[in-house]
Amino acid sequence: MSIVTCKVSSIEKLNDFLYRIFLNPQETVTYKAGQYVSVVMGEKDKRHFSIANAPGAELIELHIGATPENGYAMQVIEKMQTEGQVEVEIANGDAYLRDTSTRPIILMAGGTGFSYVKSILEDIVAKELANPVYLYWGVKEYSHFYFQDEASSWAKAHQNIHFHPVVELPEAEWQGHQGYVHQSVLNDFPDLSEFDIYVVGRFEMAKVAREDFVKQNASIENIYGDAFAFI
Repeated sequence: MSIVTCKVSSIEKLNDFLYRIFLNPQETVTYKAGQYVSVVMGEKDKRHFSIANAPGAELIELHIGATPENGYAMQVIEKMQTEGQVEVEIANGDAYLRDTSTRPIILMAGGTGFSYVKSILEDIVAKELANPVYLYWGVKEYSHFYFQDEASSWAKAHQNIHFHPVVELPEAEWQGHQGYVHQSVLNDFPDLSEFDIYVVGRFEMAKVAREDFVKQNASIENIYGDAFAFI
């Protein structure tokens, strides 16, 4: 895998813990929707972040959740801020969009994993795929929906896209899905045998979700998530 130098085009803080970053690759790069970059921090230290935009864009968009307590991510942000550029591997990961499949699609993201499904959704829209798409985005509290308006706008603009926000710890007035995001998928679809399912989130969540989806007839060959390479 070749290393590409990317200049930092912009860093924007979206909330207390989330940064939206645009990188400008200094050479032509290609990738598939749903793949990730590995930021090179040292000879044996590469840190992985989902690409948040569809292929073909001039810049690479990242959404990085980082706090002082989270050195894994915060050190990457600090490097970008101080040096103005980073070395990255681009086009890593096997959980990319299978754009020739005609099966209905479930996109399930936890927290900042929304960046992964954003890339896939943008590619689905750009390619005018007709597959029914069900986006489940789970967060701990409502304020963590940092791109809810954009997700809702896709659902309004495209009849085949359906957005289901899920709040784990909702306030009393919340009327939508609540609890664990994968449980909302299980509740809505008792039979998952016909679906392509894309999963992103904490490793332990991905592991439990895959096990429970298979119990409701999902084909393990049609459940995609880069977390599965590590668990």
